[in-house]
Amino acid sequence: MIRHPGLFFLPALALGGLVILLSWRSLGAPVPLPEVPDGRLDCLSYTPFEPGSRTTRTPGWVSPARIDADLQQLRAYTNCLRVYTPIGSTPAVIRAAEKLGMQVMLGAWIGSNLEQNDREVAAALELARRHPATISAIVVGNEVLLRREMSPGKLAALIREVREASPVPVAYADVAHFIDEAPEVANAADLLLIHILPYWDEPEPPSAAAAVAQVMLVYERFVARWPGHEVMIGETGWPSAGRQRGPGRPTLLNEARFVRGFAAVAAARGIRYNLIEAIDQPWKRTAEGTVGGYWGLLDEYRQPKFALQGPVSDHPQWRSDAAATAALFALLLAAGLGARLRAAGWLGWTAVSLACAFALVFQWETALVMSRSMAGWIGAGIAAAATLFAAGLLRTLLAHDARPAVPPASFAAAAAALGRPVALWRDASLRLGAFAGLVMVAAAWISLMLTVEPRHSDIPVAAFALPAVALAIRLAGRAGCDQREAALLAVLLLCCGLWQLEPENPESLAWLAICLLLALPWGGSLCSTLARHGPRGSGPRSA
Repeated sequence: MIRHPGLFFLPALALGGLVILLSWRSLGAPVPLPEVPDGRLDCLSYTPFEPGSRTTRTPGWVSPARIDADLQQLRAYTNCLRVYTPIGSTPAVIRAAEKLGMQVMLGAWIGSNLEQNDREVAAALELARRHPATISAIVVGNEVLLRREMSPGKLAALIREVREASPVPVAYADVAHFIDEAPEVANAADLLLIHILPYWDEPEPPSAAAAVAQVMLVYERFVARWPGHEVMIGETGWPSAGRQRGPGRPTLLNEARFVRGFAAVAAARGIRYNLIEAIDQPWKRTAEGTVGGYWGLLDEYRQPKFALQGPVSDHPQWRSDAAATAALFALLLAAGLGARLRAAGWLGWTAVSLACAFALVFQWETALVMSRSMAGWIGAGIAAAATLFAAGLLRTLLAHDARPAVPPASFAAAAAALGRPVALWRDASLRLGAFAGLVMVAAAWISLMLTVEPRHSDIPVAAFALPAVALAIRLAGRAGCDQREAALLAVLLLCCGLWQLEPENPESLAWLAICLLLALPWGGSLCSTLARHGPRGSGPRSA
């Protein structure tokens, strides 16, 4: 044991602090971006809701005072709003917009329910007759063809019916190729709104840097196919949080990069457009994953996410993040004072403490954008505890007089011990088995979700990175031969990890590495299981 561990602690603390400062300073460095001309945008999608609402569906009635406050704030960005239904709080939106001299593109939500369609159309026409100077167009249907809720012929007939009764122009909005396939719909409307959302493009979205060019390409091709038609980009945007898809990464900086770059190009070319969204819509996270709730220029509490002019930082709060990381690092590093660490051990423990501190801060940031219920926060707490437990495992291995490693208990035995917390706490084998089982089952579940629902499932790399490394090192060559449950989970992890792989996606590559780290220690169990339960007739026959 080192007689004076402080001789290593203080230099390690200084070195780690420097790494933390430089890392966060780099992550938070302001980046120059194209600027929006005059700081004004053409139009923004708007759905009113109360800040902090925990609804999981589109909000209904919202107070006029809330709407007035929203529009006062949004007027600094645009003079135009797009809403998607004339029912609920929309009349209050129209009145507030009229007082402020703003324009509204009024939607009538059309679906398979004919009675509801009639109510939507009647309400939209009534508002248009009352406020013809404020409502710039009625948008009859939003992605009806995409959802296949009405045939093109019936939809075209409905658009013509509304057009005959409307005092304002009538539009239809959908993804470009669905309009291309329905010329009767295109010819029925005064205005075509095409939705171009490069993040959702299949089979693979572009990077944020290349997304503006892709939007313009789709727009120009559509305009060329429909000469003589008035065309507007009805929806475009980029998310600020959520899972990466191919090279398409949702970050605050990338949202700003897309919005500002697109607005500058559109202004130069005289292209009309509408951005989604004015304000983050948290209820969309239920159906679309984390990414669905973060397309706004303002967050759900109406705080601006980035400026339309001047440099933008991807981590504007990097100083507080650095302070939190440094505090966690110091506490973790201090835990090494009670361990029997030599010089090499201190170097390893410094690296582990840094990795753990960064992982915990990233987990906290992820929980803030992902968690919408107590279950989400409980999951985040379990992930943090698993990361700390993994750091403890590695500290034990780094001690120069570490005791011989005990093998993990079987997952079945560990699961049975969950009802006996005292026994679980005292028995190192049970603790290790329970930890390995928890991490592998959780990783297997997430891998399955990434396989069956890859568009909307998040990839929690920060939560699993350190536990996977710790288990791979701790269990290397030591897993028992009777761990059939672990062997099956290992196969599942390997198969799903390879299936979800996106070569241009660092998150996907990192998840594959996590799956490999969790699966490889159980290779002996898998071989043993296959040997005992191989194909019939593969063994020697009796005489």
